[in-house]
Amino acid sequence: MVDAITGYVVGKMGDYLIKQASMLMTVRDDLEELKTELTCIHCYLRDVEAREREDEVSKEWTKMVLDIAYDVEDVLDTYFLKFKERSQRKGLMRLANKIGEKKDAYNIGDDIRSLKRKLLDITRKRQAYGIGRRFKEVTSWRVRQLRRARPVDHEELVVGFEDDVKLLLAKLLDDEGERYIISIFGMGGLGKTALARKLYNLGDVKRRFEYRAWTYVSQDYNTRDMLLRIIRSLGVASGEELERIKMFTEEELEAYLHDLLDGRRYLVVVDDIWKQDAWESLKRALPCNHGGSRVIITTRIKAVAEGVDGRVYVHKLRFLTFEESWKLFEQKAFMNFQWVVDEDLHRIGKVMVQKCDGLPLAIVLLAGLLSKKRPNEWHEVCASVWRFLKDNSIHISTVFDLSLNELHYERVYTRGWRMMMEDVARHYIEELIDISLVEAVRRERGKVVFCRIHDLLRDVAIKKAKEINFVSLVYNDHHSSSTTCRREVVHHLMDNNYLCDRRVNKRMRSFLFFGEHKVMLGSYVKTTNLKLKLLRVLNLRGLLFDCEGYIPFMSLPDVICELIHLRYLGVADTGLRHLPSLISNLQFLQTLDASGNRFEGMTDLRKLTSLRHLMGRFIGELLIGDAVNLQTLRSISSYSWSKLQCKSLKNLQDLEIYDSGYVALTRVRLNLSSFSKLTNLRALTLRVPTFRISSEAVVFLPSLESLTFFGTNLEEDPMPALRKLPRLEDLVLEECDCSEVKMSISAQGFARLRKLVLFRVRLDALWIEEEAMPSLMHLNLLNRLGPRTKMMIPDRFLALVRGY
Repeated sequence: MVDAITGYVVGKMGDYLIKQASMLMTVRDDLEELKTELTCIHCYLRDVEAREREDEVSKEWTKMVLDIAYDVEDVLDTYFLKFKERSQRKGLMRLANKIGEKKDAYNIGDDIRSLKRKLLDITRKRQAYGIGRRFKEVTSWRVRQLRRARPVDHEELVVGFEDDVKLLLAKLLDDEGERYIISIFGMGGLGKTALARKLYNLGDVKRRFEYRAWTYVSQDYNTRDMLLRIIRSLGVASGEELERIKMFTEEELEAYLHDLLDGRRYLVVVDDIWKQDAWESLKRALPCNHGGSRVIITTRIKAVAEGVDGRVYVHKLRFLTFEESWKLFEQKAFMNFQWVVDEDLHRIGKVMVQKCDGLPLAIVLLAGLLSKKRPNEWHEVCASVWRFLKDNSIHISTVFDLSLNELHYERVYTRGWRMMMEDVARHYIEELIDISLVEAVRRERGKVVFCRIHDLLRDVAIKKAKEINFVSLVYNDHHSSSTTCRREVVHHLMDNNYLCDRRVNKRMRSFLFFGEHKVMLGSYVKTTNLKLKLLRVLNLRGLLFDCEGYIPFMSLPDVICELIHLRYLGVADTGLRHLPSLISNLQFLQTLDASGNRFEGMTDLRKLTSLRHLMGRFIGELLIGDAVNLQTLRSISSYSWSKLQCKSLKNLQDLEIYDSGYVALTRVRLNLSSFSKLTNLRALTLRVPTFRISSEAVVFLPSLESLTFFGTNLEEDPMPALRKLPRLEDLVLEECDCSEVKMSISAQGFARLRKLVLFRVRLDALWIEEEAMPSLMHLNLLNRLGPRTKMMIPDRFLALVRGY
């Protein structure tokens, strides 16, 4: 957690240096030096979990680093806040800007230099007191454990190297005299280890060599450990013997291994050599006086491959052809695939495999990721790949760099391909679910929408968070808030004066309320003390606000509109009816959750260009301007929708449109052409009285996964058109009127449909063909669709039917 925070702050410093270069010109050099020092410490903290098990001194040192990282963030954000306030001044107040700028520049320069001194002092403390001295050893041990996680005797899937296997096998089995060395070299990820493991496990090789052993080297090698691993791998020393030789010196181990192998035909694989010295320190223990013995070396460095003395054959690995790449991808991606592999998946897969440029590891990682994805998510992965293309190929070299301390490949892969932050969050949630720390309670279209954690694990998480002052939890009215912690979560009943009387922590970054408001007749929560200028996350769901100058609880308080650093604002179910013009101050806002509130007048959000998710019932006209970042819009009236410039909504994924009595006079009849620009739309909910579905659905909604109609009059059978939607998985018709309509679901189309709901739908007849909807897992036909509805449903669906 600590390394993640320091990494975030380092990234933020870089962003400020780029985006606010003119603002920070006077302190640029000091800020660069501070960033460099914090970057070095961040790299040191990368494996914080291992270090924390070392000692209490290391923990305290980590807390000091964390405090400075937070202070750096505070200084930058405070300075930016003052800069923004000055830029908004008008009239005579603008004359004071020059003086203010000089004063602020002096202050931030002084603050940054002070923080730099503190950081350097912390570095000196670590060196002086030996903090983390054993960290390198612990980290190396963890790397070794990770490498051992995959057994040497595991049968390796090798594609494209059939000729290489034949050639190298012949050199392993020939009868030439003394020890012979085979060097396999090539860039990281080409499959050197996979090829060596394939040869090592072949039956002919096992029969040929009396002794076989495997050791790995890597960059940070230890000769004594390598010798011990070879001895252990040979499997000829007893447990007691192994315990005894653990006490040997390096020279004694070298002599012991030499005696074991002397006069015997052996095969030793030395995997991943980076330096010539590593081989020099090992070769003395490998006898060269018996015919037929072999050593296989794998390395990514040509000089190391060619530099070993004695008889050596150097074998350079090539990249895979496209046909070989696709074969490898198919075997990995579709081995345990649960879905129908259609032409669309083949096309998307081949596009991505082509960009891997024949690099096996990239292909295997890609296949492993996609093998766990639903078909519709393949397009999202492809889009992520495209955003990170360089030189028209996929560059993921960081995956292979051992300096990353063998991070889980899938985690590095996600970082390297720069997925959208929502995709990254889902990825991490799935990882937590996979290791049983989090339980998925409800999924929609394969994505987790609600999850929970065991209370004991929650206690552990809270304990860990408190150790580094990450979050403060408030459970009752008498529990005082922290004056230093930057995140506060309230779980108790909140009285009317809580936000007004509480001690203000000006460093607060997140304030989340999950309790209940003590509703008293004629009184509302006061927000006058909510002046937390650096706040990024604010959730006040269910509270009623006392706003000066407005009818109580009808408008968002001005004090909230002054929190210009907000990224998330949760004001759901707060009775709001109006969003003031001051909300345009929140230019960094990414999520506005105003669900459960009805905004009846015009709502102007044109300046909130960072918005990604917007929830609320916008009955009056909604102005959102350039909304290229918008992904969620729920919900908007058909009238307001007709006024929007849909061409700017190219990233919209979730949309809900409705009609109500309030807008009956300005109701606009919708058709599919109004969605023609929404090529990335995944979920569409229509609560409109009438809608006509034409055969053009596949053209206008190519990415649609979920479609819901509520209270809609469908004058003809929609299924012939909807079955053409290539990615449709959920189809819901609720309270719809399809009188005098015979609904027929044929065997063609709906290949990915997993959920079909016809809830209280008035319908004359429903016919489902035997081979229809091959992927269906949920079928809801509540109330049999109508008292006189004629139905024909295949027997295989009866077990899925709910309400039948």
